[in-house]
Amino acid sequence: MLDAPGRRGPATDTFGLRIEAMLSRKAVAFWRLVPLTIAYFFAGKFGLSLAFVNASASAVWPPTGIAFAAFLVLGHRVWPAVLVGAFLVNITTAGSIATSIGIASGNTLEGLLGAYLVRRFANGRRVFARASDVFKFTVLGALLSTTVSATIGTTTLSLAGYAAWSDYGWIWFTWWLGDAVGDLVVAPVLVLWSARRRLRLSRGHVVEGVCLLAALAAIGLVVFGGVAGQPLTFLCVLPLLWAAFRFGPRDTATAIALLSTLAIWGTMRGRGPFADQPPSESLLLLQAFLGTTAVTSILIAALVSERKRDEAVLAYLASIVESSDDAIVSKTLDGVITSWNGGAQRLYGYSAAEAIGQPVSMLVPPDRPNELLQVLTRLRRGEHVEPYETVRVRKDGRLVQVSVTVSPLRDALGAIIGASAIGRDVTEEKRAEAALREATALRSVASLAVAAAHEINNPLTVVSGEVQLLAREGRGGARWDERIAAMAEALERIREVVARMTRITRLEQVEPLKHMPEMLDLKKSSSDPDR
Repeated sequence: MLDAPGRRGPATDTFGLRIEAMLSRKAVAFWRLVPLTIAYFFAGKFGLSLAFVNASASAVWPPTGIAFAAFLVLGHRVWPAVLVGAFLVNITTAGSIATSIGIASGNTLEGLLGAYLVRRFANGRRVFARASDVFKFTVLGALLSTTVSATIGTTTLSLAGYAAWSDYGWIWFTWWLGDAVGDLVVAPVLVLWSARRRLRLSRGHVVEGVCLLAALAAIGLVVFGGVAGQPLTFLCVLPLLWAAFRFGPRDTATAIALLSTLAIWGTMRGRGPFADQPPSESLLLLQAFLGTTAVTSILIAALVSERKRDEAVLAYLASIVESSDDAIVSKTLDGVITSWNGGAQRLYGYSAAEAIGQPVSMLVPPDRPNELLQVLTRLRRGEHVEPYETVRVRKDGRLVQVSVTVSPLRDALGAIIGASAIGRDVTEEKRAEAALREATALRSVASLAVAAAHEINNPLTVVSGEVQLLAREGRGGARWDERIAAMAEALERIREVVARMTRITRLEQVEPLKHMPEMLDLKKSSSDPDR
């Protein structure tokens, strides 16, 4: 009974499958949380090893970028990993359980808030695809959300007696700057590399990438390794611009992370342009430099990527226009031609070099002088112009019937600056319509002739029979017989005419069309019944 269909057996199996699926999801979540906790812990220990203002506040704090990227890519469900990682970092460094919980809570809320704001206002995981979204990320994710952790953490330390209230502002600024730069430097690398994108591994691209890496390492060592005796910080811009223009946001973010590593390493060894100050001030100056450089470089990379995408879209649209069989012509409101596709060249006979810059009135027949002026006037007033059929003049002087669709061209502010006209040759269509009308008329005549023949044939048969009877009687002599014979001959001629009318099945066009549709071809659609 337990295993009977529809009873407890299948229900038990379904319940078991649900438990198995739940355990599987928990296992997947577990294997996501553990590496995140470990990564956060070691990054935090590295950051606090550079803490000089307070044992729990560092100007270098990569965990902020790790937490932000985790929340943005994996979702808010990974918050336990961030919370545990932050707690372990602080409890093993300084402070008490209460302060560690407070600081960990601030770090977790900071990442949650930053990821939420970016999802809500800055295109989510595609935040680094557009310059406007990069700017929003900088303001909302890096500058605004990081105030949460700095405020909660500094307040917790001050309330617990681990920091003096007189140092509150200095500790808060150090905390905030470290978190903000951690977002700007670390988060882009993790978010961009987490996206599924095929790597371009062509030989030229790999060689260029190696050269970029070598240049970045060389400049990093020159600027921050103490090779040069004077500050050459401006040289750091060169490889980052190279990466932005040639490789895109992902590789630019990677270059920034590598440069930041070299810069921190050199500054902590007392070398580089920022090493002349005390360690705490040196790191603050360095982080301000790295944050500014990161924002600028990623913004440029996003702008270049946008430009490349726009160029690709424009090239795609241009190929559609150029390969169209229709004539697509754009012109100013004064009627000057500004673009001319291949379809226009085939339809009108002018090449693009001959047409562009010329007045579009060269295509208008002399007997229609006001047609184009009226259309442009209506467009200038913002009125809608319905598609219409008209006549245009080819380069060789022949007239072609075209169907024209006119649309306004607008600038970025929405003002009408010109017009686009799509012309389609309808000459053969018009001939086909005329042929259809002629064929319909001829078929009507043929039908009428056949009907009339049938109507004539009945009384003709009666008359013919009567004449034959009179001929057999032979009452009137020779003259009577002659008259009867003449009447019979006339009736026979009428009978032949009627017979021809009943056999009308084919009518011919005076002028055959070049592209006659088969359904309209009377020669093909009619047949001789005698065959």
